[in-house]
Amino acid sequence: MIPAVVLLGGSSVYAARTWVQREVALRVDAQRQHDASLARPRETPTNFSTIVVAAKTLPVGAELNRDMLREIPWPAEDPLQGSFTTVAKVLDGQNKRNTLAPFQANEPILARKITGPGQRPTLAASIEPGFKALTIRVDDVVGVAGFITPGDRVDVLLSRRVKESEAVADVVAQDVKVLGIDQTVDEEASKPKVARSVTVEVGTQDAQRLVVAQSVGALTLVLRRAGAAQIEPNRRVTTGDLSHPARESTQREEGGQTTVVVTRNSVRQDYSVPRQGER
Repeated sequence: MIPAVVLLGGSSVYAARTWVQREVALRVDAQRQHDASLARPRETPTNFSTIVVAAKTLPVGAELNRDMLREIPWPAEDPLQGSFTTVAKVLDGQNKRNTLAPFQANEPILARKITGPGQRPTLAASIEPGFKALTIRVDDVVGVAGFITPGDRVDVLLSRRVKESEAVADVVAQDVKVLGIDQTVDEEASKPKVARSVTVEVGTQDAQRLVVAQSVGALTLVLRRAGAAQIEPNRRVTTGDLSHPARESTQREEGGQTTVVVTRNSVRQDYSVPRQGER
């Protein structure tokens, strides 16, 4: 009986050892397969279409031709709205197309930035929906000495005289896009130009305000920093805001008088007044 028990116990130990070894081997193999899958580079999409881009820098109003355009690969599953897949679709047969905005080299050609087939490159085609173009009068000083160019954003100030001795300045419109300087609408123009008129893109209400404003006073353009689109709180500034408030600097007592020294705008004046209780 004892040999049978020993034999049974030995076979159980052997079976248990075999099961443990097999489980360990399976887990090691699974871990190796997992590590190998992490080490393999992920497959990238290979389904590409094409997109038309500018072959070089293009100014506003350029008449498009094949030398200005080229096709590059583009992921088919991520199409760019308003783009073209072939140069032939851009040129569209015999109808001419012009740029409505400047293009940098390798920038995608979008339908909203070029004219329709046979359409003239007018200013009206480049105005954003919901806006109007309004031309206002300026001079070399009002126009920031010629350093405002199409594409810049400005605030518009109105200065006028309300009384013979009092002038005021109000902010009429903020964050206004400049569409053109005189007859120039090219945002790539690099040379400063002294302007006599500026065309701006405004909503209906701002257009009404600007029309009234230029009939009662002078309009001044204030150039905004690039990217500064926030509308800032403001108030009317008057002639009185230009003077520093009078400040009492010293007092001297001489006999029954007190001398008060007052400085206004760096001009000193002495005033003699009776001391309190001796009037």
